[in-house]
Amino acid sequence: MSVTLVGAGCGAPRLLTVAALECLSRANHIVYDRLIHPDILQLAPAGCQFHPAGKRESSHTLPQDEINALLVKLGRDGGNVVRIKGGDPFVFGRGGEEAEALDDAGLEWSAIPGVTAALGGALCAGLPITHRSAASSATLATGHRRCAPGYSADATKNIDESLLREIANSNGTVALYMGASAFAGISEELLAMGKPADTPVAVIVWGGWGRARRLDGNLSGMNKAARESKLPSPAVIYVGGTAGIDLAPTKGPLAGMQVAICRPYPECWRTGRAIEEFGADCYGLPLLSMAPLAPDDADETASVVENADWLILTSPRGPSELRRLVRDLRRIKGKFVAIGESTAKALREIGIDPHKTASGSSEDVAAYLQIELKPGESVVFTRNERGAHVAVEAARAAGAVTRSIATYRMIPRQIPGLDVAREQWDSCGLDVLVFGSSALVEEYKRTIGAPPDSTEIVAWGSACAKVAENNFGRRAVKLARPDIEGLIEVLKNLRASL
Repeated sequence: MSVTLVGAGCGAPRLLTVAALECLSRANHIVYDRLIHPDILQLAPAGCQFHPAGKRESSHTLPQDEINALLVKLGRDGGNVVRIKGGDPFVFGRGGEEAEALDDAGLEWSAIPGVTAALGGALCAGLPITHRSAASSATLATGHRRCAPGYSADATKNIDESLLREIANSNGTVALYMGASAFAGISEELLAMGKPADTPVAVIVWGGWGRARRLDGNLSGMNKAARESKLPSPAVIYVGGTAGIDLAPTKGPLAGMQVAICRPYPECWRTGRAIEEFGADCYGLPLLSMAPLAPDDADETASVVENADWLILTSPRGPSELRRLVRDLRRIKGKFVAIGESTAKALREIGIDPHKTASGSSEDVAAYLQIELKPGESVVFTRNERGAHVAVEAARAAGAVTRSIATYRMIPRQIPGLDVAREQWDSCGLDVLVFGSSALVEEYKRTIGAPPDSTEIVAWGSACAKVAENNFGRRAVKLARPDIEGLIEVLKNLRASL
């Protein structure tokens, strides 16, 4: 029972450390800021309580003193408390202040480092912090400081004069955190102290994210941009040293694309991380979660499953539900048909190799069953309570005896961090919204509303596309292949048109 200060890294959830992931999986309380990737909160266990404590310029969800008090209160109440923030908690993350408050309260705490923005963001953008031909040192500084009582908040004096002089005289790379709003005054002072006007300056915005971008210039030019309020944030500003080195790391074909994935967890997590490998930023929206259903007569249901000629599993949840229905899988006599490779993989994990893996749509299964089924054969569908009826009707048309067993239903789920995701969409836009089922379309409309007119809608199958078009009044792009590879192909085509 303790408080853990955790660094979430900068940008993509894949930059999260294994230690951080394990810590999140045990959390009873999570206090989070606005610069984390919101999907990280989905790693928390059921029942975890979430406490937003984000800060933005001139607007604090919670002042720092109140954040400290919250951590102390939660620490005293017991359980595993996680304070997670973007980057590293002890690099301009005020983790030191929070640790002091915990020490003063006599509470146990520990810390897990994260990839800090000045290092991770620079690496992803192709800017080395040190380089033997350009800089043998690196300085991390902040463009703001905690002002003493009576201290003027004049932007030209946001950092100490001694630090300004150190930066002016430095031959190394200086990385300024939170400096965009203060850089007009800072750069003015540096020029006045004799820092050459042609000193290279690089600005990396949203470092570590798929939407990251880099602005290059010199001290004089960036001073002008800052005075005209043309420096975006959140950004790290690099002055001198290696700032003029511009390497070209490979960017994926989806670089900068903003994609939201409406699928249940963990499918939305896996899909999002797979797409991020191609350069996009992805946000999981697991608006529904699975609730198992108990059959009216467990023994009779098990007998039906065991003696069926064919068993059709419609989702990756099917195999685990099958094990719940039938104690000894060796008693099952029929052939298995899996809808989608993920379902087939889940079957193999319980020791069953499917006779057929359909492409992932009910239409494909229906076409297959119409060819393969013989009149009088028994077919059992284990499925969601609201599953599509296309394949069932095809089996009946072929003369088979069908039985649908609803093994689970999907129920609404609260999404932690949706406030963070909404704020980022307001700032950076949302290019594509992907729906994995008709039920998710309806739940999205109920809880979030209609997507922006500029957002493309992508549907996993024909039935889902039709429901999306009926609910939102515009075209939905249907996947030609209802799997992650098919989704990536559609996104590549959409990216080319953006």
